[in-house]
Formats: sequence, C-alpha cells, structure tokens
Amino acid sequence: MVTTPSDIPEIPGSKANFKGVDLTTTLHISSLRSVPDSQSDNSLLDALSSEEFNILKDLAKDCAMFISLAGPGKGARFLLNSDCIAIGRESSSEIFLDDVTVSRKHCQVLRSRIGSVTTFEIEDLKSLNGTYVNAISKVKTSLNHGDEVQVGKYRLTFFSPVSGQRTNEIQ
Repeated sequence: MVTTPSDIPEIPGSKANFKGVDLTTTLHISSLRSVPDSQSDNSLLDALSSEEFNILKDLAKDCAMFISLAGPGKGARFLLNSDCIAIGRESSSEIFLDDVTVSRKHCQVLRSRIGSVTTFEIEDLKSLNGTYVNAISKVKTSLNHGDEVQVGKYRLTFFSPVSGQRTNEIQ
C-alpha cells in the first residue's frame, strides 16, 4: 500500500505539516561494483607491472603479498612474511593504513604451515566497518591467490608466490 500525502492525518497540537510532502525515498545503488567469481591467474598477473611480477616470482614459498591494484594507495605492496600481521590505523600495525575508514586494530593475517604447505587466513578484529573478501563480509576466512580484501576504503589483492610467465610475455 502506498501512502499519499493526503492520507496522512494531521497530529493535533503539532506544528509539523506533511501535506504536500513526498514521503518516498529513492536509493541510488549505481556505485556498487561487481566482483568476478574468480579471476584467472593470467589476468591477475597481466595487471601487474614487470617489477611487481618479478617480486612475486622471487617470493619465498612461505610468504605472500598484498598489492593495491586500485583505489587509495594504488601500487602499494605489503609483504606477508610472519605468522601474525596486524592491519589497522594504529601506527604500530605491520600494515598501517592511515584513514578514518580503518579501525585502529582492524584485522590480522595469520600464516600457518602444515608440512610444506603454507596457508594464510584473515581475521576481522571487531572493526567498525568490517573486513571484506571478494565483497563479502568475513569474520575469519582463508585467503586464496587473487582474493580482493577490502579494509576500510583500501582494496588489496592477495598474491601467493608465482612461477612461469604472464600471457603477454609468452612468445
């Protein structure tokens, strides 16, 4: 049922007059972006500069890296080379993101090893704006090559060590 201004009763003793006022709301959601289900390894690698690609090729097998491919801090690289990496607005954070959209202790990346396999997880630390992986709010989840992590307004792409060549380098 739609309420029109003429259907709104006047409140006795109230100075508010809602007659003639449009009470509808329009939501503009065009600023939402879609996140592909999964990007191919080659399309991710092709987006990197030669320097970034060579850095990933030289990463130790038990390390990973966040690279900001878009948004604020574009081009920033963060090496994930310890078992617990704090991310936040607090200056003592290993990954310091200086913006009000980031909580002081926003989230952390946890590295674990089982035999020769190294895995990384991200855990939100009850931040105000949440931690998103591929545009889905997460409290704790594993990270996979190519995942996009959003912390406040920062968008960081997770890269594990790579081998081989990019498609634009294959002749």
